[in-house]
Amino acid sequence: MTLYWVLDSILIMSSHQLFRVVTSAVIYNTEGQFLLAQRHAKDENLPSFWAIPAGHVEFENHNQNTLEDNLRREVKEEIGVDIVIKSYLDSNGWSDPSYKKITIAFLCMIQKGEPKALSETQDVKWCTLKEVSSMNLAPNVLRVITKASRNLDL
Repeated sequence: MTLYWVLDSILIMSSHQLFRVVTSAVIYNTEGQFLLAQRHAKDENLPSFWAIPAGHVEFENHNQNTLEDNLRREVKEEIGVDIVIKSYLDSNGWSDPSYKKITIAFLCMIQKGEPKALSETQDVKWCTLKEVSSMNLAPNVLRVITKASRNLDL
């Protein structure tokens, strides 16, 4: 291995921007409604916008199912419920000024608990697709809920 090869490798690696991975939950009920959480008014990222529960993946344990476990933890922290992940729904990449993200969305249902606004949210509510389409939404929320609605045949 030469010094030139090492320097070339470092330059190639530094020229590629890595993605942060985010998991998100499109939570639905048997009445054909979707659960949205309103971001806290003091949130630095889209304050007071309506969104689906989501969060950056935190890798804590090599033996856990990282994406699904991360999503369950985020939902519990944001709205206080336990979920059942029914299936994968969607993924998309996007960027903000500081980094790029890839968001992986799952279709979910509540297993236990009653959704409530906790420290990261100021309100939660169940909405139909029609109601969702008229709300002040975070990016891609309407797109994934519309896709979920089609997949669920609502």
